[in-house]
Order: sequence, then structure tokens, then C-alpha cells
Amino acid sequence: NILTGYLSATSGRVEIDGHDILADAHAAQANIGYLPELVAFYPEMRVEEYLQFCCDLKKVTKDKKERAAHLDAICERVGLSHVRGRMIRNLSKGYKQRVGIAQAIIGNPPVIIFDEPTVGLDPKQIIEIRNLLRILGKKHTVILSTHILPEVQSVCERIIIIDKGKIIANEQ
Repeated sequence: NILTGYLSATSGRVEIDGHDILADAHAAQANIGYLPELVAFYPEMRVEEYLQFCCDLKKVTKDKKERAAHLDAICERVGLSHVRGRMIRNLSKGYKQRVGIAQAIIGNPPVIIFDEPTVGLDPKQIIEIRNLLRILGKKHTVILSTHILPEVQSVCERIIIIDKGKIIANEQ
């Protein structure tokens, strides 16, 4: 929550791409994609409408061809291409999670933070999301917040454990 700017730190500081999360919040947050554990959707929106809305919020280009290509690539990457016209409320938990991941990677932020991305998913969906996280990790800094250690071991190349703001383990 501190990394995203949602909560203020009581000490220390956080910089994202050289921007202080408190002093220059907008610039720092422009470099972050975030998938909270509980994603707040607009269930009455269709997937396409929601992703367009997220593009507007993140100030992604208004050029229709560029935006369409960007969203096509994201939907293909996260496996949403065939459900773009569906209402979010009618999607399974797994597809809602994919919509959440799609909104997090809109605008290609250099840092993506995932909070418990596989909670509540079935085993097949867990495998698919883990594979997606590995793929995203090749082009983005992916921060995975989870209490599920097998998840960490299966996805991460580097593990940093933070307890009460202090790094207590740093393994590669």
C-alpha cells in the first residue's frame, strides 16, 4: 500500500523511477500498474468499456488505432480477447482476475504490483496466471505480494521479505 501511494510511510521514503511517491505522487503512480487483492470493478460495464475507461484514467493515447492496438495486445496477452464484449458481472473469478491484470498493465508501466493474484482461483487458472506473471516479469519489474510461499517459489527470480518496513531476507 505504501509503494502504490495508497498509504503514507511513517518513516523512510519510496521512489518509483526517481519520483518520490509522496512528493511527486502523480509522476510516481504513472509508472505503476496495480492489481489489488480485491479489485473494484464496475460490474455493469462490459470488459471493453472498462478497459477503455482505464485507458482514459491512465491518459493512454486517444489515437483510436494506437489505443485499439494496445488493448488488442493486452487482451491477447491475458486471454481476454474472446470475452471483451461480455459484462464484467457475468465473468468467472478467473476472468475477472484477468480483467484486473489487464487494467494493471495498461500503458505499459515499468513497475507492476500484484497483491495475492491467484487467491480464489482454480488450479488451472493459478497455473495460467503464474505463467502470465513470468512473461510480464521479462519486460516489467513485477512485485508480488503474497503469503503463499509456493507461489513465490514458482514465479519469482528474486525474493525479498519485508517485515514492518525492514528487509529481513533478500535471496536470488
